[in-house]
Amino acid sequence: MNPTISIVNRARTVKDADIKRVLPALQRQITTQFEPVWGWGANLKFDAKKFDMKVIIKDTAGAGAYLGYHIKDGIPTTYIFAKDDIEDSGEYTSTLSHELLEMIADPAVNLYAIGKFRYRGRSRTALFGLEVCDPVESNYYKIDGVTVSDWVRPEWFEPEHAKGEMKTDFLGVVDAPFMIAQGGYADVRSGSHWHTLRGRKAKVKRQRHRAEARKVVSTRS
Repeated sequence: MNPTISIVNRARTVKDADIKRVLPALQRQITTQFEPVWGWGANLKFDAKKFDMKVIIKDTAGAGAYLGYHIKDGIPTTYIFAKDDIEDSGEYTSTLSHELLEMIADPAVNLYAIGKFRYRGRSRTALFGLEVCDPVESNYYKIDGVTVSDWVRPEWFEPEHAKGEMKTDFLGVVDAPFMIAQGGYADVRSGSHWHTLRGRKAKVKRQRHRAEARKVVSTRS
């Protein structure tokens, strides 16, 4: 019953053949690592004619950054920008991995967990969006030579666990619920305000389309 996610290439920076080459590694991450932990998976297809969800690869977001995450006719669609990613980090597959896992975990960007964070020296309660790669965004590993994104486990969203009790992400970078890894971040809503929590040396991406979609959804609710 897993959905199909169609990967559509509209970029010149990467060729169709390269995307087809990396898809088996991304599928392996989903099927053998992510799905057994989260219980949710997906079947990746290149430019599928019939699909449940879609990731469109373009070269650059451009100055206007008008493309983003949206849902049309009940079908989630997101974009990644290969040229921008390659210029920034030398590869684009970690971003593709990141977006695929988050799309699987929360396709409608409307799921949250209640957790705590500190703001101006005080502990506050907030809604943490179910973004499974943001908290460990700068941590990567390879599958068959393809760079993929680290991701947090369900325990990351469960406040009852004590620090050090278990690892809360795939690589074991963080060991406490709602802990932000170096280079990671989380967008949280406390009351009527949104806050971006950053780990040390975090370089938050210029385009955070799921974050913008989440804010739109929460405003309507």
